[in-house]
Amino acid sequence: MTTALRAPLLWLLLPFGAGLLWEHAGAAPGAAGLALLASSGALAAALAGRSGNRLAWSVWAAGLAVAAAAFGAGWLRWRSPAPREWTAPPREVTVTLRAEQVFPPAPQRKTVNGIARILRADPAAAAPLVGQRVYFSAIRRIGVPPVASGEYRFTGVVEALPPPDGNDRNFAAYLASLGVRVRIVRGHLSEELRAPTGFQRFCESAQDRLGASLRRGLERHPEIVSLYLAMLLGEKAVLSAEQQNAFMRSGVFHIFSISGLHVGVIAMAILSALQLLRVPRRTAVIAGLAVLWLYVEITGGSAPAVRSFLMIAFWLGSRVFRLPSNPLAALAAAALATLLLDPRQLFATGFQMSYSVVAALLVMGLPLAERWQARWQPWRDLPEVSWRPWQRWVRDRGRELLGGLAITWAATLASAPSSIGYFGLFSPGALVANLVIIPLSSLAIVAGFLAMLGGLAHLGPLVLVFNHAAALLIRAMDGLVQRGTDLPGVYFPAEFRAGWMAPAALVLVLATMFAGASLRWRPRAGGYWPPVVAVALVVIFGVKFG
Repeated sequence: MTTALRAPLLWLLLPFGAGLLWEHAGAAPGAAGLALLASSGALAAALAGRSGNRLAWSVWAAGLAVAAAAFGAGWLRWRSPAPREWTAPPREVTVTLRAEQVFPPAPQRKTVNGIARILRADPAAAAPLVGQRVYFSAIRRIGVPPVASGEYRFTGVVEALPPPDGNDRNFAAYLASLGVRVRIVRGHLSEELRAPTGFQRFCESAQDRLGASLRRGLERHPEIVSLYLAMLLGEKAVLSAEQQNAFMRSGVFHIFSISGLHVGVIAMAILSALQLLRVPRRTAVIAGLAVLWLYVEITGGSAPAVRSFLMIAFWLGSRVFRLPSNPLAALAAAALATLLLDPRQLFATGFQMSYSVVAALLVMGLPLAERWQARWQPWRDLPEVSWRPWQRWVRDRGRELLGGLAITWAATLASAPSSIGYFGLFSPGALVANLVIIPLSSLAIVAGFLAMLGGLAHLGPLVLVFNHAAALLIRAMDGLVQRGTDLPGVYFPAEFRAGWMAPAALVLVLATMFAGASLRWRPRAGGYWPPVVAVALVVIFGVKFG
């Protein structure tokens, strides 16, 4: 049976997250009040921890929760102050900005866009922008191309961003989750004031080189190349609208975000290669994590990739250094580290989807897989020594299929609220689509990773072999998805009746999963049905279709 999942860090993570929400809602007290709450809660927890009775335990839990919540509110206030609103009419300004993130532009796009922080502003009326994060859009054919970490003089029109819509599905909602309230558009980057760091220039050069390796031999198949680059380098801008719609409606668009699937598959490939080279385990993990971090940075260092790297780093670190841990504890540690680095991640849909899905896999998917696999016992009345090879094959493949189905089922339930709230889609077909597409995409990612290694080693024929192998897999995936979305019932346009229902539904579904796990999914407590009932109630009473 699955090892009991214990995560003591949840005692800190959950109230810390509540404190972030408290501050985000503008309801937290001032600095003195937060300091008083944090110190009082910590003192109560410390004093209660000396006693072992039940009342003292309750006081300890309450004190720790109050202290962590107060710390979370203060941490958000300090790390990410509330952005100032731009209330003036649009006007032209000249600012000095430091690029934090540059979005890969589509080939036909005339502008280059990204996120930057304002360092200086002119005229004086634009002084409130200094220190703020902004969204910028610069004309590509004039000015210098921006690179993350570089500082530039930018002239453009500053204006307030439109407010997010009720269901938080537009780009403004994504920018709001990053603390961006202002955009500077219709401008140009006239001068580079400080060059990007040497490491950032190395990452840009490496990405160009890896992209050239992935394109090698596939120049006549641009539709394959666009999917290939999106999967390996996260360049979603090269996808056509038809490709984006098909993969989004089928519930498998996540394969184009450098996140858990990609980072996990590549981590396995790196560690397997080091194992074949007989590298000691501890050294292999340290070296493998270093290479994995380099891949994450080369692909842009996106928030989903960094989150996935932290999950894997905590999990592998606990195993190789023989720390008492389990996957849920590693997940909690990664979530806490992510929020300490950037507390506004809590309000990003990507953070909510990634951690909720992984948590669902751990607390529901794995136990359900074990139960279904245990019940798959063909030819149970025959001694196994008398089985023929084909019978063993049927038994093993059946268990693999049931395990994958259980994990996909848990992920589908956990992702349903976010899919409806963010993408405006309810995709029942995602259950089957992920069961088929994830294995194919994993093989394509491995082939692409080997092709990139071959390119770095100047092994041209090897690059061609792996690129064409990946192309065959991608063509099969594209064909299945394009035809699958034409089938009735695969997806339905849907949205919540109120914006607050998306996070509330996610909390409800996760709560039923954790409650089931704490009760060990006993049939008397409903078995594995409560999360299904929760999703069904959300869809029936909280969602409108069409």
